[in-house]
Amino acid sequence: MNNIEISIKIPELWGEDIFSKNEWGNINLLVGANGTGKSLFAEQLKGQLVRNGYSVRYLSAERLSGFEKSNYDYFTSDQLRQGLNISRFNQYKQIGEQFGLSTSAFVVLKERLDIRIQIESFLSDIFNKTIRFVEEGGFLKPKMQNIKGGSEYNLKEQECHGLKELITLLTFLYDDTKECLILDEPELHLHPQFQSFFLNEIKRLAGNPKEDKNKKLFFLITHSPYFIDLRTIEDLKNVIVFKNNHIPTYIDTIEGQDEYIIKKFLPRFNTHHKQFFFSKNPVFVEGYTDQQLITLIYDKLNRNIGASGSSIIDVGGKDELGVFYKLCSKLKISPIIIADLDALFKGKLREVLCENQSANEYIQKNGIGENLSSEIGDLENKLKVIADNLIGKTTENEKVSNLILHLKTYINEDGSIEDIEHYRFALLLGVLRHKNEIEQVIDEDKKGNLNLIPARLEQIMNASKECNINFIKIGEIEHYYTQSTINYLNITNKDITFHKERDFILESDIETIKSNYSELIQLLENIIPSINVNLTEHLRFIIIEWVQKIQSAVFRGEIENNEHLKQNARVNFNLYQQIISIADFDFDHSTKAFTCRITISDKLVENDIEIVFDEKTVASSLTL
Repeated sequence: MNNIEISIKIPELWGEDIFSKNEWGNINLLVGANGTGKSLFAEQLKGQLVRNGYSVRYLSAERLSGFEKSNYDYFTSDQLRQGLNISRFNQYKQIGEQFGLSTSAFVVLKERLDIRIQIESFLSDIFNKTIRFVEEGGFLKPKMQNIKGGSEYNLKEQECHGLKELITLLTFLYDDTKECLILDEPELHLHPQFQSFFLNEIKRLAGNPKEDKNKKLFFLITHSPYFIDLRTIEDLKNVIVFKNNHIPTYIDTIEGQDEYIIKKFLPRFNTHHKQFFFSKNPVFVEGYTDQQLITLIYDKLNRNIGASGSSIIDVGGKDELGVFYKLCSKLKISPIIIADLDALFKGKLREVLCENQSANEYIQKNGIGENLSSEIGDLENKLKVIADNLIGKTTENEKVSNLILHLKTYINEDGSIEDIEHYRFALLLGVLRHKNEIEQVIDEDKKGNLNLIPARLEQIMNASKECNINFIKIGEIEHYYTQSTINYLNITNKDITFHKERDFILESDIETIKSNYSELIQLLENIIPSINVNLTEHLRFIIIEWVQKIQSAVFRGEIENNEHLKQNARVNFNLYQQIISIADFDFDHSTKAFTCRITISDKLVENDIEIVFDEKTVASSLTL
């Protein structure tokens, strides 16, 4: 770690709050949504690094300014049309330093043979190209040529943005005159493979420049999961997360068991999992089948999860759900957990839940009990009492008989229970489905406990919702499957049943989805933030406005026929005909009454919509 005291204020975004951090890694990642202050932060970071005795080069997201392919003279003058003015090399360097531009990279390449050799080997071995610097009339022009033949061409006008980016990024990477690099969106224009290539070069050169002059410190402002390469706990601590109107956050400490679970998880930490760094409300589920099913259903319903700042992320297990919840809490990210009901009774997620202040306050404020842990424990005791009583019974009721047989699979020969958590949980699943039938079988003195179980579970689940931990109330998401017969006590062939369900969803229309998954959809809509883009309602507002314009024009005597309507400047039919067609317009000269019939363009609505209105129509009452 590098000890550098950084303290940054951005009052327009954070008010009086101040970001402070003293320990920095060799590679530091600044991540977050657009407009959260990362670039403003970088500008202050550069100044403070300089004051701490580091030489710094900052490259902004607009670093290729002046080296675009085309000359946009209508918007700006093009100072580099003829190339780089050799007499202005020092100015290019100074302006590049000041504004974070990369044009001066080509000056560096002209002057530094050692750097140019590294760039040329990269171009030759990876892209089969060469670069040459030609001086023409006092101007320097970078020129490119394919090794296998072809004419030489100007880099500025005829080379792709991606290669320009790589050349300039690598130039400053290899420039040993700078100890720190701050790169704003290094992924710009780069193919994912070349993002990975560039990151590997960064990792090769990352280190403490005060101890090794060949090493550099890196600060990467990125939206790309390819640059979030987390292999150790220390890597995780070097991620700075930016949020709207809140100072950036980072993880400074990770406690014992959490650290163990994270270390186990990091080898599986892929680009999909990394979404939580960029989400305002990441939604975590246990497995990929949960993630797929929820995402597919929401896609079919035209619910835009991403627009609300959410993403559905599978983490692989109950313990991982608990750890990700704690990580998000440390980063001041608001996580949403959707877990199978059995996670309430064992594992890391239960531990996290029972420690949560909001959940415990709910229990206390509602006069339910002392704390959530005791309430879950009380529920567990009641479940065991009923299960122990039930396994000694016989019944002709097939549903209860099957439950008894399943419970007996947990009993060892000596009468001990092999898996107490699943034993109690199996009984809970049975109660949620067949409570009345079970009540007919158990002893009279046990019925009070039985009747308390659903209510107690509901109270615990309500307390859990206070901290955005949500349990699937009928067990697990497979219990909502409609295309396979599911044994609620023992779900087998999960992969086969999932793919059958997935294929059905992909082939179904929205009404079929709503019909088949109504309970699941209701559960999810109460949990997951989403934005439903209502084009029809916005179109309705436009139609109302236009109808009122016609009514007003008729009242003023400006419109008496179809042609008048189309030519009236206030009505502006030339604009509105993009969405509206006039079927007919009837006008009664004696009464000044009219009737207009229009149709809505099928570009905006699925089915043809016809609207009829007259001078008495209340426009705001029109519906589409």
